[in-house]
Amino acid sequence: MSKSFPHVFTPIKFGPITLKNRLAFLPMTTGLVDDYAITDAFIDFYEQRAKGGVGLTAIGSAYVCDLSGCKTQYPTAGKAAGIWDDKFIDGWTRLAKAIKAAGSVSCVQLQICYEWRADATKELESVGPSEGPGGPFVKHLRELTVDEIHLMIKQYGDAAVRAQKAGIDMIEIHSGIGYQVARFLSSFSNRRTDEYGGTLEKRTRFLTDIIDEVHARCGADYPVMVRISADDFMPGGNRIEDTKKIIPIVEKHGVVAWSIQAGFHEAPKMLVNQFVPEAAFTDLAKQCKTVTKLPVMTAYRINSIERCEQVIGDGTADMVGMARQFIADPEFAIKAERGTPEEIRRCIVCSRCLDNIFVGKTVQCSVNAQVARPDLGFGATPVALPGSKRKRVVVIGAGPGGMEAARVASLRGHHVTLIERTRRLGGVLNMAQVLNENLEPMVAWYRNEMKRLGIDVRLNTEATPEIVRQLAPDEVIVAPGGTVIMPKGVPGLNRKNVMSSGDLKKLVEGNTPPGHGLIWTMAGLGLKIVNANPHLMRWGMSTPLMIGKRVAVIGGGFAGCEVAMSVMKGRKVTVIEQEAKLGNGIGIIDRKPELNLLEEGGVDLRASTRLTEVTANGIWVEQVDSGHREFIEVDTVILALGVETNEATYSRLKTHFSNIRLIGDATTPTGKVKRTLEAISEGYSTAMAV
Repeated sequence: MSKSFPHVFTPIKFGPITLKNRLAFLPMTTGLVDDYAITDAFIDFYEQRAKGGVGLTAIGSAYVCDLSGCKTQYPTAGKAAGIWDDKFIDGWTRLAKAIKAAGSVSCVQLQICYEWRADATKELESVGPSEGPGGPFVKHLRELTVDEIHLMIKQYGDAAVRAQKAGIDMIEIHSGIGYQVARFLSSFSNRRTDEYGGTLEKRTRFLTDIIDEVHARCGADYPVMVRISADDFMPGGNRIEDTKKIIPIVEKHGVVAWSIQAGFHEAPKMLVNQFVPEAAFTDLAKQCKTVTKLPVMTAYRINSIERCEQVIGDGTADMVGMARQFIADPEFAIKAERGTPEEIRRCIVCSRCLDNIFVGKTVQCSVNAQVARPDLGFGATPVALPGSKRKRVVVIGAGPGGMEAARVASLRGHHVTLIERTRRLGGVLNMAQVLNENLEPMVAWYRNEMKRLGIDVRLNTEATPEIVRQLAPDEVIVAPGGTVIMPKGVPGLNRKNVMSSGDLKKLVEGNTPPGHGLIWTMAGLGLKIVNANPHLMRWGMSTPLMIGKRVAVIGGGFAGCEVAMSVMKGRKVTVIEQEAKLGNGIGIIDRKPELNLLEEGGVDLRASTRLTEVTANGIWVEQVDSGHREFIEVDTVILALGVETNEATYSRLKTHFSNIRLIGDATTPTGKVKRTLEAISEGYSTAMAV
């Protein structure tokens, strides 16, 4: 038992199975399949999390009806793992053995989303308990017949038999988020009047018939867990009080635990993105515990071991499930158990993993580049090279790309020197963490890793050819960050009331940019004293001392929206974007919610509008299509147009060193957006190639 987190690292029983701790890797679609078949990369992905110390390793989604040769409307379904045919058993067997050997318990999530067919001779159709609208990408559902429902139930039983034959320890019936079983449970989507609709008991029958079929085929002692949306947040749908009535009905049919989630995908409520407060839905699990004696797992927006300990310790839930945090760090559990939580690489809640999964692409991660690059090597930690292949590597620039390159090169056994021209590690992250507090743990983690790995860090050092030559490098990696984009041909940009993202970055670095007056000078001195504390910087930005009450943010892409989100409280903010589309660079999961939050916060979002002049009292703008000009009174103008290619340092060095590479924001093409994911991914892949 861990002394620091005793409640988390206490065993728990799921029926006949004992889990070694209270942490679960939640089921998710990874896309690491080959025509629905499990691959070596798929096995490595789950094996990493099992080796990392998690008690329960749940695998999803496993599709129970034949999708072969089909193009699914719902992209995620097209990247599921198949379990509808015996040909898949070998892959599931290999996976079950790997998880068991790693000391974890395996669980496969059986699934039908929206699309189904009886067999490979039939057309794939979008179906549900009642005719009506579907979920994301699926506009309309046909109502299932009773015979089709019975066949679907049999398919779940067939799939459970295959899982059991493969050695999977238990199964989970996915009954949440608006997928097939959830649509039967919910009064929003189930308007049937036969034995599968109407009353709560009848709406529950589809689920209980599946459970009965599994037990009839696999034996009463084969453990079944149910994952359910305790409140589906749909108009006229199920609320927590309905779920509290469903739980006792289902338990009569033999389940071992409950995994509590929330919502439908199309629910008018944010569920998992960065704008949802941490642990926002744990109370749903707490309420479910009032009607059951079985273990109850909570989930959604939990990514710290401290929060896990708290919700288990205070009785809110018996177990905590996480997906994105275990994507970010497969060794989350083992690091916490051994008492080194500072070594945990925290999820930054950017939803880039979900951006890919949701549109049918392979899983990716902003902070864990290995997830998307299994081709460069399996395992959570890069394998060290033999002594004869180890080199002297110089990395220039200590932003996310540079620090990742230094970290990975060091883990591979190279001798690494990291050169940074400013007084702090972090690069653009030092400013970004002020705008987005979810980035703070990542900055702290990278700084700790540089120290833990013994990397030779040289701050306040300009990487001149002479300095670099003294280090006798075999390889040079240049990651200087991009050049801040400035509007071209706009009068007034040098005024005191104009600041750029570059100015803010310099201020956080302790180098006060000139031309902004006494307040900025004092702020720069203060930040040096407190070591650029992001909390104090955030407070400073909230006051009118540095940023006025009326603000124009120039740039409505990812960077501009981030700035607007961070300064809009208590201010009148106008966002000016020259392109027709706002939110360029924001992924599918966050873009619409973020723009909605900006509008709800009173931000005036203006697309197809260009800045033409800055005056002492405001800005002149022009509509791109009509040419109509307008003056907007503002106190402060913030330029947030992102960055572009920056080859200055690279160009100075490439004539002196042959093995030299330029990475990160410095390689950003015109009109494109590179974020943390791209920087870290380039740092990782470059270091793996050395």
